[in-house]
Amino acid sequence: MQFQISRAFVALMAGSMLLTGCQSYERKPLDLAATRDAWLTRLPSDETASEFAQRISDNQGYADTHLFDLSDGLSLAEAELVALVFNRNLRLARLEANVTRATAEHAGLWDDPALDLNFARIISGVPDPWVAGGAIGLTIPISGRLEAQKEKAGAKHTAELHRLAATEWATRTALRKIWIKWSAQMARAKLMTKQIDRLRSAADFAHRQEQAGVLSKIEERLLRVELAGSQAQIIETIAIARDLELQLRDILGLAPDAPVQLVETVVFVPRGTGRDWLLDSMETGNLELVAVRSEYEVAEESLRLEIRKQYPDLTIGPGFGGDEGDERLLLGVRLPIPLWNRNQQSVAEAHASREVAYGRFENTYERLASRLAIVLIRYEAGRAMRQAVETSVVPLADEQDANVRRVAELDRVDPLLLLQAIKVQHEAKVRLVDARVSEAIGAIGLDYLIGPPVSVEGIPHSSPISSDPNIKGDSP
Repeated sequence: MQFQISRAFVALMAGSMLLTGCQSYERKPLDLAATRDAWLTRLPSDETASEFAQRISDNQGYADTHLFDLSDGLSLAEAELVALVFNRNLRLARLEANVTRATAEHAGLWDDPALDLNFARIISGVPDPWVAGGAIGLTIPISGRLEAQKEKAGAKHTAELHRLAATEWATRTALRKIWIKWSAQMARAKLMTKQIDRLRSAADFAHRQEQAGVLSKIEERLLRVELAGSQAQIIETIAIARDLELQLRDILGLAPDAPVQLVETVVFVPRGTGRDWLLDSMETGNLELVAVRSEYEVAEESLRLEIRKQYPDLTIGPGFGGDEGDERLLLGVRLPIPLWNRNQQSVAEAHASREVAYGRFENTYERLASRLAIVLIRYEAGRAMRQAVETSVVPLADEQDANVRRVAELDRVDPLLLLQAIKVQHEAKVRLVDARVSEAIGAIGLDYLIGPPVSVEGIPHSSPISSDPNIKGDSP
């Protein structure tokens, strides 16, 4: 019976579908205990961070030395490497980048063939009443749509990696700024400790003079009030320093109580300060600008894809059938005619989106160029202030304090004059710390705007981890 042949054809087609490599679903439950333990036990000396630091230690901009040595504490340069590996926002961003990577790796695949079956039974009493047919529909992408899909997916993944690189650079910059502020706060705490020691000695000296009737009780109390005020102020200073240290540990991806000794620094030297050089470097190296350029390419590829979708793909359906006992070979052809729709709405939207992307590029460039001018002015002001305080204010305050100390050794100095000398010297040194912070923050801002340094091969350091196959995006 010819219908048996048709059934065999159907069985063959069904069997071929069952042999395809479809994946099976498997649950992956959340594990809070593992997440907590990984966070609490994470250290900068972990193998992941150490190996990463060793691989890039010879590249400019990621380490000041060729070694990742934590025996003397964690320096700012070493901390940047740790943050690149363990910062939770960066780890999540890399996982998100895997989505566009998966899209790019599987974009442009041909549509699966479609099995089309038709059955009919003639009820007028013919000898073989069954009419059956089967065909496999196969779409041939003659429009170029699949190649355009590949290009768009690739451009989108590239843009995602560039945005990830910009996020990594911004994270390093945020780490640098907080590190400078924490170091400055620690320096202020040390200066206040010295001031308290000086005030305590001055208060004891004033007490002896008050007991001897040389100094009034009011004047002696003034020194004790100043001492008490400084002792109260240092509590706040240390609390702020601790808060900043916890912020650093948070950026580094470390637990608050992780056994890590941070090394203080309030100095950051810019790679250059010339206006023209800075602007040229920003135009070629700023990672935010690079990311916006890549996003514009996505808009270009999106428009190209929508235009290709105007043109039809050819669908053919070869098959086999039987009609009243007669075997038949079947061939169906389907070719849409782009007459009315022509994907006009999507093409118009893609045109408009490309204009938005172009406008975003212009907006970003103007904002960055204006920001560069502002940060340069602030850096130059901070540098000038630091030089003035360092070369004039602090030496004068030190000289005055030395003179007062020499007279005090003879027990002939006015305690109020001694108090004034102590305060002036302390304020001068605090101003120097503040000036160094202002200069360093300005230098960090300039460094951020011009982008990462260039390696010896001339390739910008964009997304050092996302391009490193040995560093995974998954949370450790």
